[in-house]
Amino acid sequence: MMKLLVQGAGYIGEVHLTSITKYKLCEVALCEMNEERLRIVAEKYQITETYTSLEEALLHPFDGVIICTPNFVHKGDLERCIRAGLNVMLEKPMAESLESAEQMYQLCREHNRFAFVAYCLRFAAPYRRIKAMIEEGKLGQVFSIRASVAGKKAISDAKTNYRTIRSQGGGVISDFSHEIDYALWFAGAPVREVKCIGNQAVHKDWDVLDTAELLIDCENNITLSIHMDFLQPYFGRTIEIYGTNGAIRWRDNECIKFYDIASDTWIDMESAINWEHVYRDEIIHYLDCLTDNKRPLVDEESGYKTYQVIAACTKSAEEHIF
Repeated sequence: MMKLLVQGAGYIGEVHLTSITKYKLCEVALCEMNEERLRIVAEKYQITETYTSLEEALLHPFDGVIICTPNFVHKGDLERCIRAGLNVMLEKPMAESLESAEQMYQLCREHNRFAFVAYCLRFAAPYRRIKAMIEEGKLGQVFSIRASVAGKKAISDAKTNYRTIRSQGGGVISDFSHEIDYALWFAGAPVREVKCIGNQAVHKDWDVLDTAELLIDCENNITLSIHMDFLQPYFGRTIEIYGTNGAIRWRDNECIKFYDIASDTWIDMESAINWEHVYRDEIIHYLDCLTDNKRPLVDEESGYKTYQVIAACTKSAEEHIF
């Protein structure tokens, strides 16, 4: 059985530990610099092999590492793992800055190793179904993809405040970059131009944006428009996709609604998210890539291209704040 190291015992580290232990996916060890947190989480998941530093952990054999630390320490963690000869699963977003993301991309290429950037929505049933419908031509020629993600839950549930601090890679565009990743996945073409309007609409003491409106033009003439905010009292996601032969509307916790132009009707298509299965399937994909020596669905190149959009949108918004 393969053996993974989970680096970081915060919220997302526990999510992955739950999947690994519940579904008995592989053997697992845990690394966490906070000794009290390490003790509590290790006992909870009955993990007997623990470390308080990544350097110490990497003196021992592992098949891979899941990096679950905040994005401002991803570069250092990735470099240690890559130099140890390991292919890595890395939580999103890839880094805290465009410079770090580029260096991480180059590091993987130089050492012939991959970084699987964990944009987990690609493993969720509604998103996979929508992607299949686009590829099957159900909508005809797609010309517009609209998405929205919003809610203060991302801030209130956080164990630290790194999402609100620029130097630690915070900001609504970076934190909600799932929407950028899957919208580009749906569009299936490189980005040509971005524009963005954003503000510190409520949190004037932050040095990052708490709301943003992204407009992205792709080379195949599909336009992406994405709303993001840390402000709404409820958390929710929506998707609308328009094509010459139909349209899709989806709101989380609801069914997919497909408009078929031929019959001039809206058709309900059941599609629910089982989050346990999302995270389970994500790790299974990583283990399969390690076993079969294949590229992950979201590799370091995809992660870097997404970060280029994050950086460009952030720059566009901040240049237009009056």
